[in-house]
Amino acid sequence: MTLEELKHALRITHDLDDKMLETIKAAAEKFIKDSVTLSKERDAFFIDNPCFDDAVMMLCGHRYENRSATTNKNLQEVPFGVMSYIQQFKGEYPSWTMDD
Repeated sequence: MTLEELKHALRITHDLDDKMLETIKAAAEKFIKDSVTLSKERDAFFIDNPCFDDAVMMLCGHRYENRSATTNKNLQEVPFGVMSYIQQFKGEYPSWTMDD
């Protein structure tokens, strides 16, 4: 997913936060991938995977909207939908490696 696709999904129309969004996106991708497997051959599993892209968008949106260390709201550290995807990926990844 490109930065422009992420910005479109998050409804961000300016470029003031592009550097921050790139950092958030890279961290979200690494967090999700590392949560599934640390295998060096993992990248192909996540390429063209719409569920991975959706999980990255959810996590990026959460991190972008909740970048302050303090808030009056009750927050989750990681959105529930992202954790659901991670569990799904953990189940799919072993069979994907056997098919590959």
